[in-house]
Amino acid sequence: MLDKGVPSTFANLKHLYSDSSKKEILPAIVESYIESGKGAENAEPKRQGDSSKGASAAYYFLAQHYNYHLSRDLPKAQEYIERAIELEPKSVDFHLTKARIWKYYGNSQKASEIMEQARALDTRDRHINTKAAKYQLRNNDNEAAIKTVGLFTRAETVGGPLADLHDMQCMWFLSEDGKSYARQKNFGLALKRFTSIYNIFDTWQEDQFDFHAFSLRKGQIRAYIDMVRWEDKLREHPFYTQAALGAVNVYIQMFDAPPANGANGSDGDDASERKKAAKKAKKAAQKAEQEAAAKKQEHPNKPVKEGEEPKKVDNDPNGLKLLATTDPLGDAMKFLGPVLQFSPKYIDGHIAGFEVYIRRSKSFSLSCSWQHLSSGHANNDFQRSTSSL
Repeated sequence: MLDKGVPSTFANLKHLYSDSSKKEILPAIVESYIESGKGAENAEPKRQGDSSKGASAAYYFLAQHYNYHLSRDLPKAQEYIERAIELEPKSVDFHLTKARIWKYYGNSQKASEIMEQARALDTRDRHINTKAAKYQLRNNDNEAAIKTVGLFTRAETVGGPLADLHDMQCMWFLSEDGKSYARQKNFGLALKRFTSIYNIFDTWQEDQFDFHAFSLRKGQIRAYIDMVRWEDKLREHPFYTQAALGAVNVYIQMFDAPPANGANGSDGDDASERKKAAKKAKKAAQKAEQEAAAKKQEHPNKPVKEGEEPKKVDNDPNGLKLLATTDPLGDAMKFLGPVLQFSPKYIDGHIAGFEVYIRRSKSFSLSCSWQHLSSGHANNDFQRSTSSL
């Protein structure tokens, strides 16, 4: 596999790492392969489009080995990937692995820069484009990320790349974008992204009704039953869980902000800021409605050209209406409820539930949640992990 330069060599063998003896044998074999010089002798001739072979493939394997969580040694991983890149400076896979190594170092900026270098080596590869955008979002570089992912969206979409990503229900981008804004304390846009994912799942829930009559008429009863069962547990999907917990954490931080209820003898700056945000959102919505009404009066019977999409108007592009909520914990429950219902063994969900319920003084709900965690539904490892709560 090293002679042929198979890119998935490590991925095909890493399942053996559960055996400690094999975990030690595999890198030893690769190191002996390098020391013996077989990489230069036995490597097959390179053809256009082929991946790296021989010694560079061996260095690549060792870099992945030392970057893997069961055998992690980041300085060694860095050393081997640099050797591989020295032999094959235009390898996308090598640069991608180098970016991953920097990610595990905790240096999101350097990881993003290296991933962008990898993307520049093959601008037609959608996978590496996606990776570059994701690393940019984790570096809180939202504008660069939307430009990067916009290289593969429909240029004619009204509203630009972000509108197209909403239309395609591209939840990985919306989720990472929301997390990025939450880290930057831009809670309005963070809630906007998390709410978009919530609405996508609502759309999926409603779409099932289109298939009821169709499936019974066409006789696809087994596929229909599978779909209904899937819809019953729709919100146990990881994308929903991530977005829901992100939104819950934002609402908790909004609740814990400087008091807005007159405590400590004053209304607080937070109260005035929320009122300003609410007024600003209301004015923006009214202005958008007035503009839409004016355009309709100017062109009441203007036909829409074939293939032309009607312009989509977002009355709250910055999430100011969501930010102006007067009941952040109540809004958090909208996201939290399905997590507790459909992902009962997800510890982070119960921790988020605890944080919300303790602020709402709902001791009964806390008790019920604790009883479920301590019940026979959970295995012993789960009980041990939750006992620390």
